[in-house]
Amino acid sequence: MTNVSNASLIDLLYTEARHLDEQRWDEWLSLYEPDAVFWVPAWKSDHEPTVDPSSEVSLIYAAGRQRLEERVKRATGTKSLASQPLPRTMHCITNPMVTTSDDANSWRVLSYCVTQIYDLRTETLRTAASRCEHTLVVRDGTPRIARKKALLINDKVPTVLDFYCI
Repeated sequence: MTNVSNASLIDLLYTEARHLDEQRWDEWLSLYEPDAVFWVPAWKSDHEPTVDPSSEVSLIYAAGRQRLEERVKRATGTKSLASQPLPRTMHCITNPMVTTSDDANSWRVLSYCVTQIYDLRTETLRTAASRCEHTLVVRDGTPRIARKKALLINDKVPTVLDFYCI
């Protein structure tokens, strides 16, 4: 097992949030493994989320960092009118808890995230709240994201929802 501190694993979550808030897309993408999964499940019922992105609806499912790169390109390009201008965000990460995963060389970090999203077009502030589960690995001595699952608590979103909101 790789020797890594809980603090360095938790710091990765804070770093990810800062990169998203500062719209530092290349640095955000570099936190993810090439085969990383970014998943936001939908809800089957009031209290039961979907569990299989291959056979059930997901709000977002990106298998591989390349899919995240495509989402960044689409959101920051001129062809996505829904993302222009991009909102300002503030991700607040709370209650991080590190646990080991099934693989001895990876860790699960559970946390909560509340994102304040300010829409410049409508001058409105909305909130996205989620329970997050990151699976982290260490490559070349640096923690990286192998998987991120964010279960949105308020999934009835009145406007655009994308990776930068979660």
